[in-house]
Amino acid sequence: MGIDVTMREELAARPDAVALACMDTRSGLLLGLEVRDDAARDDAEIAALSAAQICSVPGPDADESEECDESFVASARWVHAYARVPQRKDLVMVGLAPGHANVALLRAWIRRIAERVGPHA
Repeated sequence: MGIDVTMREELAARPDAVALACMDTRSGLLLGLEVRDDAARDDAEIAALSAAQICSVPGPDADESEECDESFVASARWVHAYARVPQRKDLVMVGLAPGHANVALLRAWIRRIAERVGPHA
């Protein structure tokens, strides 16, 4: 099953989420973007494009960073949840929901999608 189909199905099944994206952090390419509301498109693209920075932690040297498997960013307007695809660490799934969304449920949802995408992406 293609990543676009997976993303479309997952977003349709999650009424509190407004966008879902897949970012290739190695190449810098946005591999897929599904939005429920076009008003969230720009914010979802910005969230996806920041995946490489959000899903890394500073390393022991100032010039280095290490990958982290998941992360989230919350504001009054949006909650962004990030999860690396376990079999393709260069890919990060990104979910976007309104700021009042349940962060724990959003993070669990993004982890499940990342696992579902797997090596087929």
